[in-house]
Amino acid sequence: MLSKEISNSLGEREFRVLVVHLILSKETEKAIDLVCKRFGARVPSLAIGIPKGHKKALAVYEINSNSIKFADKDSFFDPFVVLHELYHCLRSSSGKHRGTEKNADRFAGSYIREYNSFLSSKKSKVQFSPTGSEGRRRKSRL
Repeated sequence: MLSKEISNSLGEREFRVLVVHLILSKETEKAIDLVCKRFGARVPSLAIGIPKGHKKALAVYEINSNSIKFADKDSFFDPFVVLHELYHCLRSSSGKHRGTEKNADRFAGSYIREYNSFLSSKKSKVQFSPTGSEGRRRKSRL
């Protein structure tokens, strides 16, 4: 695993590219750990299985348990879904829900845009398109 010193020595662009790359490489836990360390937040627990009342969501951040629960493995490895819920985790460190869905979308989108910019000479890009009020997200590749 990357040390905190190495991740902190990366510029913002390189850090964002690394985080998205880790998620796409099925190393979501490492990506979340790095982001939490960078922002000085507690690392949330992760699980597959959405709680009752949120069946349409691809993932949910629960403040009380400091956990992110994903609908399935596809969501667990989707950079937009992971970073969207991680934003809620970072903003809720006080124990209260802070931040909006729009800001969570912007946070996740900024990482993905940086990754796509880095890969601009390649054909494969991660696309994101926030849809619906339940926070359902889709990922596709060109």
